[in-house]
Amino acid sequence: MKLSRVLCAAIVLAFAGSVARAAQPPKTHVMIVGVAHFVARRDIYNSTYADSPLSAKRQAQIAEVVDRLAHFHPTKVLIEEPFGNAIYQAQYLRYLTGNFTLPADEAYQFGFKLAKRSGDRAIYPIDTWGPSIYDDNSAAGKRIDTYLKAHFTDVRDSEASADIARDREIQLHGTYLDELRYLNTSQSIRANASWYSVFDGMGRGASDAGSIYVAQWYTRNCFIFSNLLSVIRPGDRVVVLMGQGHEFLLRQFVRLNPNLVNVDPLRYLK
Repeated sequence: MKLSRVLCAAIVLAFAGSVARAAQPPKTHVMIVGVAHFVARRDIYNSTYADSPLSAKRQAQIAEVVDRLAHFHPTKVLIEEPFGNAIYQAQYLRYLTGNFTLPADEAYQFGFKLAKRSGDRAIYPIDTWGPSIYDDNSAAGKRIDTYLKAHFTDVRDSEASADIARDREIQLHGTYLDELRYLNTSQSIRANASWYSVFDGMGRGASDAGSIYVAQWYTRNCFIFSNLLSVIRPGDRVVVLMGQGHEFLLRQFVRLNPNLVNVDPLRYLK
């Protein structure tokens, strides 16, 4: 009888475990695609393309990138535009009906086109600056801003400098696909992120300006990731198109989240 009760209990536990596993929602697959900005933004370094993304040559290259990313079969496309701003959804719906001409920005050229190709009726802007962690108007804030404006180019980082030089060479002489293949390598992502590690130790005599700047950058990406989490659902297949500088932190967040699966875009950019 004792053995029978043990076997019965084991069967009940095994059944309960299988039910619990079956009840778990499917994980969300997230592909963070680091890009260079087609149009200058408030970045430390901006692109140096010699031609327009609206040229016939570049439009063909954009179509090739979109075609490759579409093989991931995304259900949602997230772009680097202000979170909660309804103008992007309105523009996207007009684009779907042929009543909106896409500007040169990569959020439109890659993001809108990929979302349309995927059959989605929505576009998802997730960018934010996040809350400011220091007061620009305070004495310390003014010291920080003065230091930041004067010393961005003083960073001694051979790894980041080599990465920037290589990327600019591709921008001038390669295709958009060539560039995305490079920007999404672990080597380039790490080189970009290394700049922040070096800058963090600078400006200690100016109210820790370097640390403040890097902390603000990390804060921004924390809030961007929160926006990402707010628009995705279990089972989604998500493409996130962001400036490459965001890629290191956002990929770390995706990898650490047990409800998400990190997808390497290089699988689709081959």
